[in-house]
Amino acid sequence: MSANNFHSLLNSFKQNTASVASSSAASAAAPSALSRPQWSSKKRLRDEAKPKPKKFSVPPAILTSSFELSFLVIGGQKCGTSWLNNLLRKCHSISLPPNEKEVHFWDWHYRRGYDWYIEQFDFPGSSGSNSSASKPFYGEITPCYVVLPSEKIEEISRIFPKLKLVFIARELVGRAWSALIMELRNQTSGLDAGAFADGSGIQTCRNERDPKKSKTSMMSFAQKRRIQELSSPSSQPDSYYMERLRNSSHDSRSNYGKHLKNWYEFFPPENILIVDYREIDSDPRGTLSKIVRHIGLDEEEARVYVESLDDRVLRQRVNAATNDQLSIDDSTAAIKTSVTSSDHVLNQRPHLKRQMQKYLQPYAVEFNALLEEKGYSWRLDEYDSEG
Repeated sequence: MSANNFHSLLNSFKQNTASVASSSAASAAAPSALSRPQWSSKKRLRDEAKPKPKKFSVPPAILTSSFELSFLVIGGQKCGTSWLNNLLRKCHSISLPPNEKEVHFWDWHYRRGYDWYIEQFDFPGSSGSNSSASKPFYGEITPCYVVLPSEKIEEISRIFPKLKLVFIARELVGRAWSALIMELRNQTSGLDAGAFADGSGIQTCRNERDPKKSKTSMMSFAQKRRIQELSSPSSQPDSYYMERLRNSSHDSRSNYGKHLKNWYEFFPPENILIVDYREIDSDPRGTLSKIVRHIGLDEEEARVYVESLDDRVLRQRVNAATNDQLSIDDSTAAIKTSVTSSDHVLNQRPHLKRQMQKYLQPYAVEFNALLEEKGYSWRLDEYDSEG
């Protein structure tokens, strides 16, 4: 081979080598046409998996009226909310739904719409309202609201961002026991256990308040006595109460901390007032004053209102769970009721009480941690090992 041919062949080889190296470098620097769609597809899947922010719009019924919900009492069940309801109705600066204590719009009746909700209040423009009256603080008391899901709480916060919230917290075993007795009494009267959890027993409950529709109003004395015997706490074994306590309805309402955290997620701490149930007994006047000041009354309004109430009214208990035992007055055959404190009845069943304490202790600990975090100085009983 001549020298010229050799150099020509060598140069050709170098050019081919450089071309291959350049092609390899380009392939390494950028994904192939085959791989690019695969990478893009994975990215698209990741983007689709990310939660998208929900779009909220104020309902037309709210936009077209000046209605502003000022407060909600969201719980707890069997924690003195009926006491509070009776007293707030005596305050001219506060307006509660005139026909019902518990409206249950945000859980049971939401599908009826905001127009229906506004109609439940004595609001100017709604049926029977007093349009000439000055605008009060509108609110309602529905203890089940504390367990509303986060999505519903977020909706409430978007529509009523200035809303004030009140939660009354009672010692967990006492609250649960009172609720269990109430359920047993309702169940004996024909209401299914747990029916209140979804509102299915609301009509039965209303009928029982109407003497013309009440089942018990048509019963003989012997039938009424039999119902009282069946609804007595002593009629059921410990296992019955523990089974009901573990039911989602009672368990959920005992878990204060878990559900209040959902409300704190969407409302600032200054909008939420947690009240110690024991203060209703020890200082009802001061407790009521604290609540109405939180709702929005100024100091002078609150003072005048609270001072207008006498001690008898302030200390009147409503719907307290009791052990009702029937006795017969031979001369009149009338029914008399001997009332025993529900706490006293539970104290007569120490094994059941210890079981309930053990079950509810983690909830008490979690709630107390929340109280500490939010700057409250009081705590619930966490039930030591001795019970």
